[in-house]
Amino acid sequence: MDKNPRSSLKKCRRILIKIGSKVLSTGLGLNNRVIDRLCDDLSLLRDRGKEFALVSSGAIAEGTAIMKVGRKGVTLSKKQALAAIGQGSLIRAYTDAFRRYGYTAAQILITREDLDDRRRYLNIRNTFTALFEYGAIPIINENDTVSVEEIQFTDNDMLSAMIIPLVEPQALIVLTDTDGVCCEDPRVNPEAQIIREIKDIRLEDIKAQSSEAGSMGRGGMQSKLKAAYHASLLGIPTVITSAYIPQVIGSVLEGKEIGTFVHPHRKGKLTQKDHWISYVTRPKGKVVVDDGAAAMILTKGKSLLPCGVVNVEGSFHAGDPVEIVEPGGRAIAVGLSNFTAGEVLKIKGANTSQVCRILDHECDEEVVHRNNMILKKETLP
Repeated sequence: MDKNPRSSLKKCRRILIKIGSKVLSTGLGLNNRVIDRLCDDLSLLRDRGKEFALVSSGAIAEGTAIMKVGRKGVTLSKKQALAAIGQGSLIRAYTDAFRRYGYTAAQILITREDLDDRRRYLNIRNTFTALFEYGAIPIINENDTVSVEEIQFTDNDMLSAMIIPLVEPQALIVLTDTDGVCCEDPRVNPEAQIIREIKDIRLEDIKAQSSEAGSMGRGGMQSKLKAAYHASLLGIPTVITSAYIPQVIGSVLEGKEIGTFVHPHRKGKLTQKDHWISYVTRPKGKVVVDDGAAAMILTKGKSLLPCGVVNVEGSFHAGDPVEIVEPGGRAIAVGLSNFTAGEVLKIKGANTSQVCRILDHECDEEVVHRNNMILKKETLP
């Protein structure tokens, strides 16, 4: 029996790959050598039946190079303009590189709001399914041209983490400019040793890493480990490694010991719905509960009933995610409300037997059912 945990990568049929701005840009434009080598590797593996989706940065960096402007002090609107200028060259580079092998690249631009809305989120999943049926290779990026700072992703590492349930890969590969996760920051200590395996990724592992991004990107190694943490909760292994290794994807999928292998979560993995509630969508309001209701939720695994509600903040619809908050203001859980904010205000403090009479229609008894609720202590900040 093969005890090498990386041997499981040999069986992966669909892989999600994230590649960052720094390795895709020379500072004077796109690094076409990296793109060509990557697409060569992927196309040969595609010939063997593998499927891939790429989360690719590089649009703003390419736009900056095309327009010959500096990156410092650029306003949001100008960054959006640079993204619009650079995105065409970025997708063209992938299109041309894959076309040499007879494969088709498909551009998908996503905003934070697209994933926030459940219907749009599921529609994107259907689009991915259709693209894989066509044999296309999705090239995914944040739609920087229309995103604003308040709603943008932290970085493309987190975009890749959030779309794992949409792509449904068996592995996540994060390509960066370092050989893997190191025990110290290699920019400070060039002799820092690579951590080859992380068996049970914890918050402490993530906090120990640098959050400082490179000159071209928004994410550091900390954000890459956060993405790996998301993947682990969904039962997906992650490899963080250098984009500069020849035939890097093929080597990873052969189980070779390159980069850092982050094991999938050993306990029960999150469902796609729970991942969306916990990490993707953002609460539309708050439901303040009394101490008794908080205790039942935290220690007994119970649903939130109207009798435990003391107040409502914000405006939300039935089916929207809401934070469940203790009287002191600490959020203890997030879940999907069965009622609008106005309806919760009407039934707060009522017994379950009174709810339908108060609202004058048939309805659920729970404000938030336990099956649609995730405790905050179970999630990564």
